[in-house]
Formats: sequence, structure tokens, C-alpha cells
Amino acid sequence: MNCSLICRARTEAPSPYHKVVDDGRSLDEVSIDQRQLQGAGGEKNQVLFPILIPYQTRDLPEGTRLPMEWAAVRLPELISKGGDRGTPSRLLASENIREELRVGPQTKILPVLNAKDDCLAALWEMDRSELYSHAERHGVEAITGPTFSIYSEREGDPRRPAAMNVIMQKRHHQVLAEIGARTTAAPIPNLYWRDQRDRQKWAEWLEENQIRVVSRDFTMTTQPETFRPEFAGLLEILGHVSRSIHVLVVGVGMTKAGWTIRRLAEEGHTCSIVMSDPIHTGAAKGRRVVREKGGVKKKESDIPLRKLGMENLEAAERALLATAQDTPLYSDLLARCNVTHRRTRDPSEMRKESSAARGRDFPEGRGPVTMGKEAAPTDEKTSNERASK
Repeated sequence: MNCSLICRARTEAPSPYHKVVDDGRSLDEVSIDQRQLQGAGGEKNQVLFPILIPYQTRDLPEGTRLPMEWAAVRLPELISKGGDRGTPSRLLASENIREELRVGPQTKILPVLNAKDDCLAALWEMDRSELYSHAERHGVEAITGPTFSIYSEREGDPRRPAAMNVIMQKRHHQVLAEIGARTTAAPIPNLYWRDQRDRQKWAEWLEENQIRVVSRDFTMTTQPETFRPEFAGLLEILGHVSRSIHVLVVGVGMTKAGWTIRRLAEEGHTCSIVMSDPIHTGAAKGRRVVREKGGVKKKESDIPLRKLGMENLEAAERALLATAQDTPLYSDLLARCNVTHRRTRDPSEMRKESSAARGRDFPEGRGPVTMGKEAAPTDEKTSNERASK
């Protein structure tokens, strides 16, 4: 039987249905601990993640050392696909992953396990203890759950049987439990679901496990008709939890980022925007991120590409911080950033300046990025985001 679908008709395949089902875990079989994500002195409401966590930092000029608090790295950069099984990539096996990622020695690395289905299948089939041991060696402090795909179960939709979706969820739960058991990193659940019953289960589980940080990947749902219902589902889950949750929002671009920050804040939650948009817009497209008329625009620029990605990153962070200043939920984050605002720079600047002068005052009097509350804006979908799953 050559069919790749996981369903009850899978009786003669190398991996029959009952074996595949037994490989994962149901959500109620998973219990994780996120106490390491609490603030100093156990401050439970402190925002420990920055407003912007960039990925695709390897597109910046060689020799760059971004003084970022956190930087993300996606699954395709962490494992190599050899046949059906994944193996640690050259980046993951490197002696200094931070140098390879163009970030500073104190930057915290956030593996975001989102990818296309073939890469996720390679993750599932590989010896994941290799992934976890390298994560420990690099001092990784948090890892998100993987984005095993959930497809539509509308009546008559031929793409996937419901059983396959259930198993993809169980695989996420299995990897999440492994992160908690085999590493010192905080496991961060990646919320996705089949239906309202699943959303209710997530809410109950988040409440019972005292979870304070979750992830949600919107990479494949960037258009309004797909983004809005998924975002509404996320709000439904969070609305049944009795505390503020911090969301690592993956895959939204600059156009929707400000709206996302404000919409979550209206419901009492904070977020970090995990994206490559500023870097990709500059390093690959030669366009500059600017704030104009209360919004964010992308304009053609004659700034050298080696500098543009870094300048865009700084502009994007300022714009997001300006949006966050409208809500007291981000007061501790803004207090940290108000002392000195990080300045990204290219290698030639870094060689000229001393390491003691790597900041400047956070700009005063900058208004928030204005986006409508009724509907999320539409992001320009970058090529790297299209390739991320």
C-alpha cells in the first residue's frame, strides 16, 4: 500500500494505522513546566520576551553581531533531510550557533519548529535526542512545539481523513513532552486545532498546567479570509484562561503586527512578533521599512543591501514598541527598552566603535502605529514565509 494518508484502511503499510496512532500522545497525557519563564523573584506577569524576535538573521552581512535579546531559528535551518530521516544541520552542529546566526554572545536562541510537511516528517522520523542534546549544548532556553499540519475536514474535502489530523496533533504533543523531559528549555505549546472541542481542550489544559507562554503560527494563513477565523479561534482559547498569556505570534508581517499587538492587549494578553519581514524586505528586496502617516510603509531605497536589513530591523522594533506603549501590559518591557534602545549595525561600524557604546536613547514622542480594530490588515506575503511550511 503506497498511500501516504494515515487512516483505518492503512492495514498493509509498513507503518499500519494502530502503530502510527500509538506513536504520539493525547493532550491530557502531557504535563509541562514553564516556571523558568517567570520573571525575577517569580513575577508571573512580567513580559520576558521582547516585542520583536527576528528570524532569517543569517541573511545579514557576515560578521554582523546583532545585540538582540532573542533571535529565532526555524526547523529547516536546524535539521537536514536525508531520505526520510532528519539529521542535525551544519548550523545546529556548529561550535558557535550565535556567530552563525549573526547575533551577539548573550542572545537567547528560540528554535521555532515550523516547516513544510516533508521537513516535519523528517523531524518525526529522526533521532530527536540529537536535536535536544545540541539545544542543550547551545544553551537554548525555550523551544516551540512543531507545526504538524491540520487540514480541512469539511464534508467532501478529499485531502485528508480526520484521523490524519488527530495523529498530527498527537505528534505535536509528543514532541512538546519530549522537550520538557529531555531539555532544560521551556516547552512552548503551539496552539492549533480541528474544531471548537479542541479549542475547549486547549483552554482547560492551559489552565491546569499554569501555562503562561504559547505560540501560534500564522505563516500559512496570511490572507484575511484565512487569518481572521484562525485569530478568532486563538482569542476564543485565551478567553477561557483566567490569566494573561504571552503569545509568540509567528508568521505575521509588519502590516498586521501592530493590529495583532493591540487586539491581544484588548483581551488582556501580550505578544512577541516572530518574523523575518524587516530583514527579508531589506536584504532580499532592497526596500526600506518606514513609518509614515501613522502606519508602516515599504519603499524603494538606495541604501546598500548589507545595511538595509539591519536598519529595517531597528525601524520595525521601534514601530512595535510605539504600539505597545499604549497599554500598561507592556510597562516592564518598555522600562527595559527605555534605558537604551538597541542599535543594529553593519560590521564596518562595529569595528570602528567600542563595544561600550552600542545603544542610544529610545526616541521620545513617537506615536503608535495606527491600524483599524475591525479587521486585520493584509500582509504582503514574502517568499521566505511562503516557503516556511
